[in-house]
Amino acid sequence: MTTVRCRIAPSPSGFLHIGTAKMALFNWLFARKTLGAFILRLEDTDAERTDETFVHAMCEGFKWLGIHWDEGPRFGDEPERGAFGPYRQSERRHLHQQEAHRLLVEGTAFKCFTSKEELEALREEARVKKQTFAFRSPWREASPEQIAEMGDAPCVIRFRVPEGFTEVHDLVQGVVRTNNKEIDDFVILRPNGDPIFHLAVVVDDGLMKITHVIRGDDHLTNAARHVMLFNALGYDLPKFAHLPMVLDEKGKKYSKRDRGANVLDWREDGYLPEALINYVALLGWTPAEENRELFTLPELIEAFTIDRWGKSAARFDRKKLDWLNGQHIRRLPVEELRDRLVPILQRSGFDVQSKSEAWLTRLAEICHEKLPTLNHIGELAGFFFHDIDHYEEKAVKKHFQVEGAADALAAVLQTFEQAEAWTAEALGASVHRMAESKGESLGKYVHPTRLALTGKSVGPGLFELAELLGKETCLSRLKTAITHIKAKLWPVT
Repeated sequence: MTTVRCRIAPSPSGFLHIGTAKMALFNWLFARKTLGAFILRLEDTDAERTDETFVHAMCEGFKWLGIHWDEGPRFGDEPERGAFGPYRQSERRHLHQQEAHRLLVEGTAFKCFTSKEELEALREEARVKKQTFAFRSPWREASPEQIAEMGDAPCVIRFRVPEGFTEVHDLVQGVVRTNNKEIDDFVILRPNGDPIFHLAVVVDDGLMKITHVIRGDDHLTNAARHVMLFNALGYDLPKFAHLPMVLDEKGKKYSKRDRGANVLDWREDGYLPEALINYVALLGWTPAEENRELFTLPELIEAFTIDRWGKSAARFDRKKLDWLNGQHIRRLPVEELRDRLVPILQRSGFDVQSKSEAWLTRLAEICHEKLPTLNHIGELAGFFFHDIDHYEEKAVKKHFQVEGAADALAAVLQTFEQAEAWTAEALGASVHRMAESKGESLGKYVHPTRLALTGKSVGPGLFELAELLGKETCLSRLKTAITHIKAKLWPVT
């Protein structure tokens, strides 16, 4: 059985786009599912747009996502590896030229001396006549003598498009049949010897023994040309799968200007790579297990089958991604979550150096269930690192500006002062007993106390956060809140 070989071939002229990441992921998952090889190839022939800064950023994006390649170029801090290199298209120019000239010798390609002006005149004539324009070069049947007469005049090499129809048997789109009359005698080599994309990609795929070409459906219009070239060059024809592009929440193609188009935006915004991988996989693949959406990477590889790929484009749903991200955060061991949170706290200016590892671990533990993204740790737990300078306005009206609020906090203050041990369990039990003794609901004391200690109405468990804040800080904040309630001073200043 032939070993599966699939690839991603991005152009390093920008950041790692979310759409490119999707195509890379589907290729990578398919390779891992089939015990095949995943190849990274850089299409860097556009010298004006290629930038090594983008090369490094793209490498960083792939590595952050966990999409590791089996073969590829020197890429960022990764060495070149693989037996089918070079893996940069710019270093394969001699191979493209060699194969173009082989087609020329074999008669499936020809030199064309039609000028740009002549070509534009023919195109304009077709436009005036409201005809579809598919260029059939007058040079396709030129004799050797006619070609020789042109000497060193500038020319392109064009592919001689055959008569009849070309079929693409696509694993996602089905059979796509094209009338060859609709296709130009297309250029494969420019006058300066540079290859056109169609030639370069087919030569690279053919010589690298790619078995599956899995790419965006924006390339479906190119597929017939590529099938012609594969056949003409005598390469084994790979199987094609054209997947829908990633759409934004408005149903439009994800613009490079949109936040999140750059994969590393999501890292900056506190999302886990595990969650983004999970979500992107669902943008074009439906699990066999009904209603299941949450997958680890090994679970994705196990469940990922080509027959479940879809042809309809899916809109990006930020709410679903947020939910998945929260779920993946819950799955993290608390020590790993701590290690991911500490750099974020440091970047936010919080003094984590003064905290012990055990304290930081406990912080991660009590915030585990509340975090939609890692970046929310500052909003959720900032009160641990600085004094409260204001209270939430709506919460003040609900919990402080009501009759008996000061008395409720005073009761909690007294209970905390008399607590037998400063632990979440002991504090919780003490307040429960106090509320029962007064015949009141627990909420009457919990809600204003949370607001007094944190300035917020929601957050980690009250007694867990009180334990971590420490007795001195809790008593001080309770006293401050009582003073402000009695003086009706809002907010705290």
